[in-house]
Amino acid sequence: MNTPPDTADPATHLLLLCPPEAGWQALATPLAALGCTVSAPLQRNNLVHRALEPSPQALLLWAPEAAAVEPLLDDLAHLKSPLPIVCVAASASPAQRRRGLSLGVQVWLEQMPTPAELLLQLRWAGWQWQKQAALQTQLDERKWTDRAKGLLMAAQALDEAGAYQLLRAAAMQTHLRLGEVARSLVEAAQQAEALNLAGQQRMLSQRLVKLLAQRAAGIEVRRAKVLQDESRDRVDANLARLRQLVTAEQQAPLAALDAVWLLLRGLLVGKADAGVLQRADAAAEALLQLSEELAATIENSGGAGKPLRLVNLCGRQRMLSQRLAKDALLADLLAGREPALIAAGLDQFESGLKELEAAPLTNAEIQLSLAAVREEWRRLLRSLRDVQGPEAAAGLARSSELLLTHLDGLTGQYQQSLQVLLG
Repeated sequence: MNTPPDTADPATHLLLLCPPEAGWQALATPLAALGCTVSAPLQRNNLVHRALEPSPQALLLWAPEAAAVEPLLDDLAHLKSPLPIVCVAASASPAQRRRGLSLGVQVWLEQMPTPAELLLQLRWAGWQWQKQAALQTQLDERKWTDRAKGLLMAAQALDEAGAYQLLRAAAMQTHLRLGEVARSLVEAAQQAEALNLAGQQRMLSQRLVKLLAQRAAGIEVRRAKVLQDESRDRVDANLARLRQLVTAEQQAPLAALDAVWLLLRGLLVGKADAGVLQRADAAAEALLQLSEELAATIENSGGAGKPLRLVNLCGRQRMLSQRLAKDALLADLLAGREPALIAAGLDQFESGLKELEAAPLTNAEIQLSLAAVREEWRRLLRSLRDVQGPEAAAGLARSSELLLTHLDGLTGQYQQSLQVLLG
């Protein structure tokens, strides 16, 4: 057997898994004389708990009889804590050996050696395990680096060499390994995407009711129906993607959002009378609130700080553009609808736009998009001053779609900005 480097220390805390009748205490005494502490699970089902005790350095599977091999491998399959593993099995079949190797066994022995020889085997298994762990780390870092390069190439219009140089520069600046920076970038991109999608759900909740009200008011009915169906499908697609992106802690608010969406979805079919519009608006407000909470949770769980907040803020502007038009239409269609909602929405949009314009996160592309949003916003305000009543509501509905197009593009630019991706 090849000998690992002398600097590799033998295991000093050994976790032993064997049948109760194997008499493991007789093995523990001579090993203890060599400086190796042995602990054994009293029952198989507490293997995982014993493996998580402080400082286990290796795992020894001992099957004196052929019938014990398979049960021990079954227990090993439930062990998630990675450890170097030596298996002593007198009558293991080739299939059992292959299974053991797939479960992480580094060394197979047909009979129990002397304690001194066993420590050498454990030492060898630990060395092999360290080599495999280092190789797996390299493979993982290469995987993350390739994914990060692809994201940068798509988001920043870079070639592969340029994306790699950008990652290397970030790694040097932060004193981190390249793989760590790459993984952080991929996770930041996923978080920004989840935040953008949660923000889209806020906007779509208001847009769907706006389009439903357009149909009820007879404003570009066919186009409104097409846009409504597209928005419905977009909500479904967003929810499916969010299930893939959000953390386990964020699944609960997402499930609540699903339930409210099913209610609103059912109200989009057929003609909309006053009762349907009122119920749809109430469901949309509930969907908006849940989407707002999900977006806030995603934003607060990340480390991108101010840049990620701007993704959320810009996404909120999309929602306000649709809510304004919705409130204007419903004010004409529903008795007792409060006109002050429109004035409040105008103030909220203006405040949010000023914050975006004052933010330090800008580049030439973002500045152009902000200017386009500002110009479309001025056009919408002029339209509201010049026209009143149903005609104003119809004009606002049309203008809100143009404003939404600009804001969608701007939110995507924030999402893919280097400040967000690299934190």
